[in-house]
Amino acid sequence: MKNSAKTYQRREFLKIAGGAIGAFSLSAGLGWSNQERKPNIVLIVADDMAYTDLGFAGHPLLKTPNLDRLARDGVHFTHTFTPNPICTPSRAALLTGQDCWTNGCWFFGMPIREQSEHFARLLSQAGYEAFYTGKWHNDGLPSQRGFTSGKYIGGGGPGAGGHPRPMVKDFGKTKRRQIERFDSELFTDAAVEFLDAQQPGDNPFLLFVSYMTPHDPWTPPGRFATMYKPEAIELPRNFMPRPMNGSKPFRYYSDWHGTNLRDEKQMAPFPRTAEGVRDVRSRYYGTITHDDEQIGRILDKLDEKKLSNDTLVIFLADHGISLGAHGISGKQTMHEEGIRLPMIVRYPKLQRDRAKNSRLTSLIDIFPTICDAAGVPIPESVEGKSLLGLYEGKGRWDRDRIFASFVSPERHRLNIRCIRTDRYKFAHHLTTDEVELYDLEKDPYELTNLAGQPRFEQLQNQLAGELLAWRKKSENQVE
Repeated sequence: MKNSAKTYQRREFLKIAGGAIGAFSLSAGLGWSNQERKPNIVLIVADDMAYTDLGFAGHPLLKTPNLDRLARDGVHFTHTFTPNPICTPSRAALLTGQDCWTNGCWFFGMPIREQSEHFARLLSQAGYEAFYTGKWHNDGLPSQRGFTSGKYIGGGGPGAGGHPRPMVKDFGKTKRRQIERFDSELFTDAAVEFLDAQQPGDNPFLLFVSYMTPHDPWTPPGRFATMYKPEAIELPRNFMPRPMNGSKPFRYYSDWHGTNLRDEKQMAPFPRTAEGVRDVRSRYYGTITHDDEQIGRILDKLDEKKLSNDTLVIFLADHGISLGAHGISGKQTMHEEGIRLPMIVRYPKLQRDRAKNSRLTSLIDIFPTICDAAGVPIPESVEGKSLLGLYEGKGRWDRDRIFASFVSPERHRLNIRCIRTDRYKFAHHLTTDEVELYDLEKDPYELTNLAGQPRFEQLQNQLAGELLAWRKKSENQVE
C-alpha cells in the first residue's frame, strides 16, 4: 500500500468515524525524515496462555522456536499480570492502560467508559497507520477505537465453525461471515499481507495481531494435532482433582462444576483426572506450537522487508490458564496460573539491560510503552508505566504491588480480590469470606495456605488492610 493510498484510507476512516486529526496534516507531509523516523510497532496477543508454557521459559516439552528467538533478542518479562483474568476486561486494560475499575469494564459484555483513551487513536492521530486483525472482544469496533485499517475482525470466539472455520467481520463492518481457514493462519495472512505492502518512505505503522488461540477448543491442524503425546506430558506440580485448602475443599469452588461457569463445566471432566488433564494439555501444547509457527511468519516478513531494526515487537497473552493446576480448568482464579501471563519485548533501537526481568509488570503498561516508543505524550489518565526504562535498566521502577479482581457473584458465586507483592499473595473470596495467603518465595506453586496461622497474623492483617483500602479507592464501595 503506497503512502498516498494510506492517506486516502485515513481520510475515509476519519470521515466515517467523525474523528479529527487536530494539528496533524492528512497530506503526505505527515511523514518523518529518516532522522526523525518513528518506530513501527507490532503487538501480538495470544488468548488463554500460561506464563510457563514457552520453550525459553524452561518448559520441558513445548517447542516454541520463534518465540524463543524473539526472547533471545529482547527481554522476557517474567512477572507480568492482568488486572482481571478473563478476556474482555484484560483486553480493555491493554487498550486503555487502566485497571478494570477505572475503565469500567470488569466483566464480559461491559463497555469501556467513553472518557478512557485508546492508544491506537493517539498513534493514528500522530500519523501512524494502525492495522488490526483478529479477536476483538470489547464493545464497538476497531475502526471506532482509532484503528485506520484492518482485515478479518473476530468476535469473542471463533464461532460455530471453531478455529478451522472462524466467523469474522470486514474492517468497519458489522456483518459476520465464515471463512474456511484456521483462524490463527487467517490473521497471520492478514498481518503478512499488510507488512508485505510496506514501502520505503511510508509512514510508521502499528500492527495489532490478536489471536483467538490457544483458547479452547484445542483443535490444532495437521501434524500439530498429534505432536505432543498425552503419556509424555507431566502433570502440573500443583495438580489436584478439586481445589483444596489443606485437607478440606474450598467452599468458594464447591459447586462450580454444577453451575454455568463454562471453563469449569465444559473444558475438562470434574473432578480432574490425570488422563483428562494430559489429553487437554496435549492439544493445547499443539495449538501453542502452531501459533509459534504463525508468529514466525510475521517475524520472517519483518526481516525480509528489513523492518526488524526499526520495529518494537511485543508478544503477550491476555491472561493465563490453569488446565488442572489447583484442580481448576479455566482462568478465573487469583492463582498465578490465572493472573500471570507471558510477555516478551524486543526493541533493537535500545540496548537491553538483561534477557530476563522479574519486576512486577502489567497489561496496563503496554499503552504507555507504545506511546513512549512512538514519542506520543502519555495521557495522565493512564495508570500503567512505560517498560522502556526497565528494558534498558534505567530509571526507577517503584511498583511493588499488583492488584487483581474477578467479579461474578450472581452468575458464578465468584467475587475475588487479590494483592500480590514480590514475595506474598493474599486473596479474599467475598462470597464465602475465605482467604488465602502464600509465601511465593518458599511456595511458588501455592500449595500451603498460611492464612489463619498465628505467626503470619501481622502480615495477613497488613495485606488485608491494603487490599481493602485499594477496593475503597478503586471500586468506591465495599460489599
